[in-house]
Amino acid sequence: MKALFLAAGVIVAFPAAAQTVTIGNSLALDCFEAAIARDHDRNAFGHCNLALRQENLTPQDRAATLNNRGVLYLRGQNFKAAGKDFDAAVETWDGNAEAWLNKAISALRRGGGIETLPMIERSLELGTERQALAYYSRSIAYERGGQLRAAYRDLVKANQLDPKWRAPAEDLKHFVVVRR
Repeated sequence: MKALFLAAGVIVAFPAAAQTVTIGNSLALDCFEAAIARDHDRNAFGHCNLALRQENLTPQDRAATLNNRGVLYLRGQNFKAAGKDFDAAVETWDGNAEAWLNKAISALRRGGGIETLPMIERSLELGTERQALAYYSRSIAYERGGQLRAAYRDLVKANQLDPKWRAPAEDLKHFVVVRR
């Protein structure tokens, strides 16, 4: 039987959020490229805003553009605006895995915890491209909810999925596994 004890508090350091690919429309594509480039200046927001106002976007492309603008807000640490965009993205098209994941990350960055699990689960069900990030985020939610075994398992999974990403490996050092 294994028991887990948290050796020290885990410092939450999130990586970049998950962007959604937008194909076709130029302003929406510019918004996507800004999200990838980690650019959150006025010009980047302008492309996103114009795309949402002026372009005839499919529900999927509109959700993707909302998600990408939310990523820009997230990078600028405007978590409230980011959360609104991620909410709008999943309301526009429920099938955007990255918007579900980003919605959870935004909530976690605002101090959320266990209540983010359904968002992360939905992202995983939809096949998010950022699997390691989803497991890492879920580990934070579990830890904040006092579910340390589940948090540990998800950190291990995140580390296995992306062994080059240092955050899961660093956070695993805060756990001590004791056999009884």
